[in-house]
Amino acid sequence: MYILGIRADKIREADIKRLLEHQIQESSGLDYKKEFSISRDKDKKEFLFDVSAMYNTDGGCLIYGIEEEKDADGQNTGRPHEITGIEIQNSDKLTQQIEDVVKNCTEPSINQLLINELQIDGKTILILGIPKGLGLPAMVTFNQTNKFYKRRNSGKFAVDVYELNNMFMQNQVLKEKAGSFRKERINAVLNRESIPNLEIDHSFFIHIIPYGFLEYQIVDFSIVEKERLLDMRPLYSHGSDQMYNIDGYATFTTSSDRQKISSYNQIFRNGVYEVYTSEMFFENRKGNNAFDGRSMIKETLDSIDRGLKVLNDLEVGPPFLVSFSFHNVLGNYLENDRSTYNRAFKQNELIFPMILVPTYESEIYSLLKPNFDILWQSFGFAKSTEIKE
Repeated sequence: MYILGIRADKIREADIKRLLEHQIQESSGLDYKKEFSISRDKDKKEFLFDVSAMYNTDGGCLIYGIEEEKDADGQNTGRPHEITGIEIQNSDKLTQQIEDVVKNCTEPSINQLLINELQIDGKTILILGIPKGLGLPAMVTFNQTNKFYKRRNSGKFAVDVYELNNMFMQNQVLKEKAGSFRKERINAVLNRESIPNLEIDHSFFIHIIPYGFLEYQIVDFSIVEKERLLDMRPLYSHGSDQMYNIDGYATFTTSSDRQKISSYNQIFRNGVYEVYTSEMFFENRKGNNAFDGRSMIKETLDSIDRGLKVLNDLEVGPPFLVSFSFHNVLGNYLENDRSTYNRAFKQNELIFPMILVPTYESEIYSLLKPNFDILWQSFGFAKSTEIKE
């Protein structure tokens, strides 16, 4: 959803004029359109093909209100010729129509569109920014169409079964690479390769991994306002210190003797958000190390909510893979409020499956509930403590 390195909603008049001045050619991520219409079924279907094709390729921008140059045969050349403009009577209504059509007629639904309306020399330009689909490929479902499209430099095309298989395989490869990143990172942390003075007894991690974490370095911390990072409060803490580091930016708290770091939140330059604490466990009345199940669920959900808010503020796009894990916990106890007795971990570590969080509006508790249930079942209970959302 970028043109000339500028995000669709940040593009201004001068940027559009540069496209014409330098004759910037259409590509897989840029398409010029003279007219815009979604009033008829035929137009709506063509619009959805254009949007889904760009989403299924590399993302990019559709620009409405620019006419292309023609060759000797009267065919479009892909180079911008002039600004012709389009007619928009009600901007808010049009934005709602675009979002509704795209959301309701694609599967999985395409979200996070950027819509930018510009006035240039008295003419209206509409820029539609489309994210790169980093999860499952999107299918157009309008009027039972059920087709997948992608883009090449010269336009869109319907994919065949071989291309479609590759698209789904890429999704699986990305999940595997996200799992490898999580595993390598946990090993580095627990071996104190990342933070030498870290308390690593009874460790608990949360990872929020955006699907785009392999694409490029998303966050430039040299220009990020500190206000956007205010919600990075570490687990089980009331205050924290902050620091820039080789990976990006972190907040942390120390143990009571100030000798070791006991909790931290780390946001990486590629948009990965990591939460760590050794403060979840406490000595219970029987002298055993234990954690409170209800508190664990609430703190985990709150921490994920705060992390997603930070990522949203930093314009890191969904979808995300979210997971949590326990380490160095053999023999430690779960205090479950539905039982008169408690039970201990039988493994030294538990690493739970990564759960897909498709949008910022997703209900995190519902998505993570199966993992909470698995955790409780590892102690012999049927299901986890119920938490009201």
